[in-house]
Amino acid sequence: MNRTRRLLVGVLSLLAGPATAQVFTIPPGAYRTAAAYHRKQPQPAGLDAFYPDKRGQLVVVVPRGPKTTKLRVAPDSVWGYVSGKGRTFRLFRNEEYRLEHADTLCVYTQIATAVNGALGGANGAGTRYFFSRGLTGLVFPLTTRYLREAYEASNPGFVAAVGQLRIDKSLVDFDRETGLFRVTTLYRETAGR
Repeated sequence: MNRTRRLLVGVLSLLAGPATAQVFTIPPGAYRTAAAYHRKQPQPAGLDAFYPDKRGQLVVVVPRGPKTTKLRVAPDSVWGYVSGKGRTFRLFRNEEYRLEHADTLCVYTQIATAVNGALGGANGAGTRYFFSRGLTGLVFPLTTRYLREAYEASNPGFVAAVGQLRIDKSLVDFDRETGLFRVTTLYRETAGR
């Protein structure tokens, strides 16, 4: 019997192909706190979420049988939300920030648009970068000055590494191999010092 089971498992594993890593996604919906986001417990959970609607509220699309209902949540009562496409957004002081990297140094982006193309690019849009200390920290522009103010006392090695960054390098350069921004790589390299 054991031999038959082992043979069956071996055949099934050959048919299934190479093992793949299991991907854990964050469910769509509103997250009341960063701890709820970390535990993947949206409240309310739904199929999709977006902000703002015409009333300036966060909307969560919830299934109700064969139909869907839109639940509206006051933006100041939630930490953030996850859209149906799996993108995480943090709401902080009436602003929306897309979470790009969650760690002890979180990196966010925000698309800035300007009238008559006054801000970046031919289409008048540009990406601005921000950071926070953990998922609950204050959100600041991702600049050398703000990093120095935030980490000078707790991680002087990181501040020194940021200060020595060459002029042709950017804090937001993205390494596709590691999946990290340069600022995150510098932070991780100096965290143990």
